[in-house]
Amino acid sequence: FAMWITGPWNLGEFRKRLPADLQDHWATAPLPALSGDSAGVSIAGGASLAMFRGSRHKAAAWRLVEFLSSTEQQGRFYRLTGDLPARTDAWKATELAEDPQARAFWLQLHRVQPIPKVPEVELIATRVFESAEQVIRGGRPAGAALEQLDRDVDRILEKRRWMLDREAAR
Repeated sequence: FAMWITGPWNLGEFRKRLPADLQDHWATAPLPALSGDSAGVSIAGGASLAMFRGSRHKAAAWRLVEFLSSTEQQGRFYRLTGDLPARTDAWKATELAEDPQARAFWLQLHRVQPIPKVPEVELIATRVFESAEQVIRGGRPAGAALEQLDRDVDRILEKRRWMLDREAAR
């Protein structure tokens, strides 16, 4: 591959799976921006720690969230799993601060937006991946794939728009 858009979870995989003679032949970069002045926008991924509103153990749950979110535990979790810390101070407190391949993800971390909060987001993401694969494998020209993707996403969101319009009319 000349280029591959992936996430930070693959840092450890590349280090583990690539042969020794290829370890110095790969690098990371932030997503490009239209203007070229800074990193492009990515989505904020990962997992969340949450406490249910109806929990009978809110104080204990909150202490657990605080513990798992601490700089020390975020660094420890990174060293155990390779998952990047959510806290920027944990990046500075670990070897990530000196890791050239992690630098792109550090820059990208400052240019993220949340995943849209609609139930259809996974289906839309699947359609994006399928369309990209068709283009990559030569099965469809990029323009045609984008036009079809636009129609597919429009169809997927049609019911949501209908529901929102109906709610607004009340």
